[in-house]
Amino acid sequence: MKTQHNMIAAALTACTVLAGAATGAQAQTIVNGGFESGLFGWSAADQLGSDGTFLVQTGPTSPLNGFAVPVAPEGLNAAMTDSGAGGSHALYQDFAVPAVVQQTFLRFSLYLNNGAEAYFVPSHLDWARTSQTGGLTLNQQARVDLLGAGTDPFSTAAGDVLANLFATTTSTPAVAGYLSFDIDITAVLQTHAGETLRLRFAEVDNVNFFNLGVDNVRLVVVPAPASGAVGLALLALAGRRRR
Repeated sequence: MKTQHNMIAAALTACTVLAGAATGAQAQTIVNGGFESGLFGWSAADQLGSDGTFLVQTGPTSPLNGFAVPVAPEGLNAAMTDSGAGGSHALYQDFAVPAVVQQTFLRFSLYLNNGAEAYFVPSHLDWARTSQTGGLTLNQQARVDLLGAGTDPFSTAAGDVLANLFATTTSTPAVAGYLSFDIDITAVLQTHAGETLRLRFAEVDNVNFFNLGVDNVRLVVVPAPASGAVGLALLALAGRRRR
């Protein structure tokens, strides 16, 4: 009887472990996605001649200008652009894609504070580009992309942008957030299994100030259900009880 009791307990334990694995798990392959260690793990790039950059936001004000903004949605810190004049800014991190890709979601939070009250969204991230007549091309936008590793942080070329995950449009609210995003990126990761990709947050402003806040960035992997293994454990338990 004691042996039977031990075997039943072992079978129940196996079912519990397998069922837990099937419900999903978080894989933190993004370093310091909550910015609690400042910008450690991230690279910030500013186009030549730009004013401002990505900085750490702590509390209810923007890092440089002191504009009223929401506090970071997770922990104490977020990353945020701030400047006194026009510029183009990118915050990015490279990460390795496993050889075998399971269902994966990219999660992040964004804050938009567009002082221009409208968005201007040319197909580039050049804050200082001029038109053929010599006038400044209006550019006031934000976007999130998956790029190939080693890609120019400001590239929007079709061959460099593997997936656009967010982009402001002319109908996007001027002030919004922090907004939560949960995007299934399984297909693009499967296409680039075993490679290194680049996650980029970018912001351009040459019309008026623009704060882009970023926080709570992480990859969440959902393992395939282990229903077959759970079923075998349950069958073994039932057979033992019959005997």
